[in-house]
Amino acid sequence: MARYALVIGINDYDNRNFLPSLSKPAKDAEAVAKFLENTGTFANVERLPNCWIAAEKRYEVVPGKVTGNEVLQALQQILSGEQTKNQEVLIYFSGHGFRLINRIGDGEAYLATSDSQPDGKNAISLDRELNPLLRRSNLSNLVVMLDCCHAGALLPENPELNRTLLEPSLSAFKEKQDYYLIAACRSQQVAWEDEEYSLFTAALLKGLSQKEADSKTGEISADRLFDFVSRELRGKGQEPIRMGVGRSLILVKYGAQPQVEEVKPLLDEKGELRCPYQGLLAFTKKERPFFFGRKRVVDDIKSKLDRLNFVPLIGASGSGKSSVVLAGLIPWLEELGWHILEPIKPGFKPLTMLESLLLPYFRDDQQLLDQCINNQDSEGLKPLLELFPREHKFLLVVDQFEELFTFALAEQRDRFIELITQVATIPDSPLAVVATMRADFIEPCLRYDSLRQLIQNNAEYLPDLRGLDLLEAISEPAKLQGYEVTNNLLNQILEDIKQEPGFLPLLEFALTQLWQRRDEAKYQVTLDAYQAIGRMEGALNCHADKVYQYRDYEEEKPVKERTEAEKALIKRIFLNLLQIGDGEKDTRLRQSKAFILSLAGDNQEGQKVLTELIEGKQGLVKGRLLVTGKTEREEEAWVDLAHEALIEKWDNLNLWRTETRKGRELAKQVDKDAKDWQKNNKSQYYLWSGDKLADAEKILQEYQDTVETTDLAKDFLEASSQQELYNYLRSSDIDNLERETLEKEAANKSFLNREKLRNLLEDEKEKAQIRLSASWLLKQWGEEVPIWKAKVDKQGKIALSIIAENDLPATVIEELEDGINLEMLEIPGGEFWMGSPEREDGSYPDERPPHRVTISPFLMGKYPITQAQWRAVASLPRVERDLNPDPSTYKGDNRRPVECISWYEAVEFCKRLSLWSQEKGKGYQYRLPSEAEWEYACRAVISEESIQNPIYPPYHFGCNIDPALANYGQTARARTTAVGRFQIVNAFGLYDMHGNVWEWCLDPWHDNYKDAPNDGRAWKEELCPDVLLKRKYVVRGGSWGDGPRSCRSAYRGDCDYLSDFDGFRVVASSRKVIQ
Repeated sequence: MARYALVIGINDYDNRNFLPSLSKPAKDAEAVAKFLENTGTFANVERLPNCWIAAEKRYEVVPGKVTGNEVLQALQQILSGEQTKNQEVLIYFSGHGFRLINRIGDGEAYLATSDSQPDGKNAISLDRELNPLLRRSNLSNLVVMLDCCHAGALLPENPELNRTLLEPSLSAFKEKQDYYLIAACRSQQVAWEDEEYSLFTAALLKGLSQKEADSKTGEISADRLFDFVSRELRGKGQEPIRMGVGRSLILVKYGAQPQVEEVKPLLDEKGELRCPYQGLLAFTKKERPFFFGRKRVVDDIKSKLDRLNFVPLIGASGSGKSSVVLAGLIPWLEELGWHILEPIKPGFKPLTMLESLLLPYFRDDQQLLDQCINNQDSEGLKPLLELFPREHKFLLVVDQFEELFTFALAEQRDRFIELITQVATIPDSPLAVVATMRADFIEPCLRYDSLRQLIQNNAEYLPDLRGLDLLEAISEPAKLQGYEVTNNLLNQILEDIKQEPGFLPLLEFALTQLWQRRDEAKYQVTLDAYQAIGRMEGALNCHADKVYQYRDYEEEKPVKERTEAEKALIKRIFLNLLQIGDGEKDTRLRQSKAFILSLAGDNQEGQKVLTELIEGKQGLVKGRLLVTGKTEREEEAWVDLAHEALIEKWDNLNLWRTETRKGRELAKQVDKDAKDWQKNNKSQYYLWSGDKLADAEKILQEYQDTVETTDLAKDFLEASSQQELYNYLRSSDIDNLERETLEKEAANKSFLNREKLRNLLEDEKEKAQIRLSASWLLKQWGEEVPIWKAKVDKQGKIALSIIAENDLPATVIEELEDGINLEMLEIPGGEFWMGSPEREDGSYPDERPPHRVTISPFLMGKYPITQAQWRAVASLPRVERDLNPDPSTYKGDNRRPVECISWYEAVEFCKRLSLWSQEKGKGYQYRLPSEAEWEYACRAVISEESIQNPIYPPYHFGCNIDPALANYGQTARARTTAVGRFQIVNAFGLYDMHGNVWEWCLDPWHDNYKDAPNDGRAWKEELCPDVLLKRKYVVRGGSWGDGPRSCRSAYRGDCDYLSDFDGFRVVASSRKVIQ
């Protein structure tokens, strides 16, 4: 293949006010031309301007003028001429360049010719003339070298401008030709002139010398030349730039350098032959000699870094992104004098990682560092970068950038992205960033404007290894160690790869296994060994199973099986190193070593076993399934999967993932909501409840041996369960619960258990409503509970106390039917002041005048008559009237008080009950209480002091009534409740004296207490039957539908109709009690 060159060097210009003469271009051009002819094997080198040297029978570049038309014709000829079609071409230009700015601020760059005018006339426009020629050309290879002011105009600083200006011009070269541009300076720099040659050309000529050729091949490529020129010009005010598409042209090839001695295979620290493959681990700088097959990608990234400060490297999982950067790019940049910051992974706290990375550079100004990193209102990294040393270019590698979207804290993620992308906006930033990221995480990146633009404009996409690059990656590492990969093995691997997406980690792992089975006699890696390990698809799976099943997994036929306990721990370890994703996709999740050890609980022996299982001689790290580490800036050691390929390609892990997916998805959601709860001051409104909570607790219980929840998540679920219990205890749903129903409820509500209820009951700091409701439920469960008394002060604060059973009146029990008893309390006799004084809030005139009453002992029902008791007595023989056995409106619980009872029906009930008692030989005479007896029993105040100072509270429990203590009209129930539901007794042991149902008294209605009896008898007059039938009778105590005022101890109600507010309780007298 022929090689052609066009060399132009222009010293003189017509308009010297616009373009002054130069002294070096002609000399520079001639030096380059001679080199190309003598050393570069260029058969045809055209010179402009030129002069024929007759004595030497050759042309030479001489100082002079060249018109724009001459330059344009020469460019057309070499780029589009028939002679150069499909040939290799080099163009060198030395002279002035300039840029014109239009009215809207856009610039157009020109190569100056001798007749160029200030308005651009006769000059060569890069955009309108050179670039179209480049697009139309059909060359095998092209190198363009520009040594002139503003030569960098082909590569503008602004990435968007780069896209709009360059990509249309270079589109043809992306598929047809290999293109390479080296320019002397960036667009706003001026090229200097050195003593003999210009700085750029001097460095260029030096870089083309044999001394700088590759020692093995003797070649100098355009890439190699650019790297040398970059080193030479560093610190001299010029920064060369390049752009390359495709392969780099070999400019010159010297004879290969003689080898002084044979290269010896590389050995490890034990003096043994190093394995040239990395298995599931990434190649690093240490493994650089074994890293093959990615030169083109590394070249492209390096080329982008010449003009860009941020380059995302994007590829599929397992495509080798980390290796490209760590083993390919970083060592090369270090040779060029770059200073490489230690690569970081974002982790859980990416801002913390970034701050600790930069700390060594700002130890004397840590406050500035903290301000720039963590303060949202700061200028970000800009003040820090201004303080960076300028003698180096710095590189920051953010590996596994997708960790920002899998488990980094959201607030840290957003700020980290803001800071890291800011680098791209800072002109001449001393810091550049390369970020490696899985391609399936592009979508979350697009939510950030800065990231979206950088991915669109700057991204380098990593393709699968194919063709010669793939063969090189397989064969060359072994060759370096003196071994041959046999052809039949290569063919089989290539065949297997056709069917395997994301094959690289599997291939690399299989090669590692093959190396262990290499034929040391023949120095070969063979097909037989490949078949023995299960080929590429089976190698990783077989190896992982061996490590999981056996302690001696390194043996050909292992026999030392791991215990079931060890296998269970291994399963838990791997499941906790996964971050659950959408659908069926999971990613690796680096965890702290402390967290992994916590899987053994607080048992130190268990943690010791777990440590040995991970890092021991027969552990998972040595088995190359896990990796561990800790850097100086990391707070604690970590554990991680050796590679994500394990997630998809190890059958056991795949099975475990599928089996536990439901539990892991739930644990992830719990953890997310727990963080929201914590962020919002642990507000109850962020807790879970109902079926969501119940289902979550069941599922997590089911997966408790394999799925871990964080401490915060556990606190969140416990708080949710506790709040659910509180809500349950506050609800009216528990009012009528019986044991059977309660046990069914408890089976479906994990928060509902006896231990929790007992703890609430005994917690003196807990609210009264919660303690009393807990007591009620425990009582339904058949548990022993205290007998509660309440004291309510003027501010409504409730104080609970426990009454000993011995301090209460004795109980007399009448057995009505099987399981239906009537409990009567022996109320002692005494004196009290009946009625209310005028000063009592809410009192009525009919409650006055207060008067002193003497009460004889009597029996009184502990509760209002229940529906079960009513039915039992209603079935007894009729005395004066019929009784409806089921009159109540609110049914469904036999313990509810009977209601819709008239005074006459209540009296009939008492007569039947009295006859029954006499027949049973007990002889109790049952009746309704008198008003005086009812109020005396309700107040339960019989001390001498109370007689002398008759200032009684309105309720037996104090100054106020409360929904926690009684069922009245200011609750949401709007119905009766089971008797004794509120668990509060008065000093006589009576329940439900306030609210629930009105209680009939024996007395007919009187408008006030004037002339009322003072001996506790019912206040009756001898009236004719017709008058009696029209009388209203007294009701006391208030009901579920009445307000606090009507529920007072002194309140008197009158009633002459049936309603679901009205019930009753009975009293009795007997010789036993009276005597």
